[in-house]
Amino acid sequence: MRKTREPGSFRWFASAALAGLVVGLGSLGGGCQSETASYCEARCDCQGCSQRETEDCADDVEDAERLAEHDGCANEYSSYLTCYVDEGTCENGAFIVSSCKAAVDALRACSSRSATFIKTACQEERLKRESCGLSGGGGPTCTGGDECAAYCGLKASCEELSDPQPNSSYVNCVVACSNGGSGSGGSGP
Repeated sequence: MRKTREPGSFRWFASAALAGLVVGLGSLGGGCQSETASYCEARCDCQGCSQRETEDCADDVEDAERLAEHDGCANEYSSYLTCYVDEGTCENGAFIVSSCKAAVDALRACSSRSATFIKTACQEERLKRESCGLSGGGGPTCTGGDECAAYCGLKASCEELSDPQPNSSYVNCVVACSNGGSGSGGSGP
């Protein structure tokens, strides 16, 4: 005995397939927006941004995206955001990304104006110290030992920053940086 299909079953199947296709295409179309949202979400989930700070982050990153596209640097921009989200870690309220230096350098070389939202390790350390109620931070050039020490500060707790103890991981990291090594602080944004 041969089964016959009911007319409604094909319609149901076609509707389900079409709905799946629309959802799939919708998620592909929002790829850049998703990168922006992922960047700000990673940063703000770690650092505890206010609603306003989250909106400012999205605005800054979207503006940078438009500039990168205008300057022909969309790939470099996307590579940096992907690296930031995939390689970054949240440590003591600071989102640390020390393995994306090549991606940062590539974006800055391609379009310096689209990379203005990227903070140096020293800028990030200053912001962390401010959030701890402290002053200070790395030097304005943020290269070499300053950059290395800034990563040490980003990994430290507010207590370690306000009252550094001999032989603590923070102090040992800074000492290693001043001895010319990269210490455990990292090597880039």
